[in-house]
Amino acid sequence: MKFDVSGQHAFEPMVSIVIPVYNGSNYLKEAIDSALSQTYANFEIIVVNDGSRDQGATREVALSYGKRIRYFEKENGGSSSALNMGIAAMTGEWFSWLSHDDLYTPAKLEEQVKYLERLQLSNEELPNQILFAASDLIDGRGRTIRRAKKKDCETIARFLWAMKGNECLIAEPTKYTFHGCSCLVHKSVFKTVGVFNEDLRLLNDLDLWFRIYAADYKIHYLPEALVKGRIHEKQVSKTIGYSYHNPEQEMFWKRSMDWLMLHHPENRQLFFLYGRNAYLKTRNDDGDRAFAYLASVQPSQRVKLFFLKRIYKSRAAAHTLIKKVYLKLKT
Repeated sequence: MKFDVSGQHAFEPMVSIVIPVYNGSNYLKEAIDSALSQTYANFEIIVVNDGSRDQGATREVALSYGKRIRYFEKENGGSSSALNMGIAAMTGEWFSWLSHDDLYTPAKLEEQVKYLERLQLSNEELPNQILFAASDLIDGRGRTIRRAKKKDCETIARFLWAMKGNECLIAEPTKYTFHGCSCLVHKSVFKTVGVFNEDLRLLNDLDLWFRIYAADYKIHYLPEALVKGRIHEKQVSKTIGYSYHNPEQEMFWKRSMDWLMLHHPENRQLFFLYGRNAYLKTRNDDGDRAFAYLASVQPSQRVKLFFLKRIYKSRAAAHTLIKKVYLKLKT
């Protein structure tokens, strides 16, 4: 903690930027450079090499930074295990994730720390705040392919600010999605909800956010794009093949529904939102489960629910067809 010119304590907590990397010599330098370029001064960079098999290329890039970063190596175990090693090695109060192929804007940490300071919370309340931010998308060459829409981002920020609990985030798991690298999380959170699940490869971030939501931490969203997420052919979601139908998705959607049944069985709106979200993502069995529950507690709505179900399924089918045609034309 430092002092400003008025003699008051300046709020400058140490932030630990954790960069997990596997065979990442192609983009790692850009990621580290973006971290080093932060306008906020009090941070450390932890690079965890997750057993890269690239003849030492990833190691060479990391070691070229010398003492400007802290470097660790481990046997390959997936990004969750690398993130967890970085978390265990943190000397900072706050955790900030940076994938080796993504980028921070220069003001990422500064804007988030300023936001925390503006909340004017006590030392006991401040660690219970979870920060996310908007993000842009770039391609393999670093060219912007999608910018965050300011109006939409501001709407999300206002919604989260007014939200009294996190049940809507659990009911609509794909509507309010945040780029993992935009997070700022106090280290005490991991003692409460645990760290990243090392058995998950695709939904490790959503799994952690679910546990954070369920523990009722306050979620904040900065509408400024503070992260550039990269889309390229070698990322895990591409090489594995992302889908809303795989064992991890089965676990995730079932757990969300079970949580709603346990904690908010009387809130019909939550089950409607969950069911609609499920249908629109072609998770028809989950949608049927939610709508069947609604029909059982409000029989007068059976016909309406039946037609809404058909509408949402049709929308999902049309979207899937358009996507397939687009991808075929693109190739």
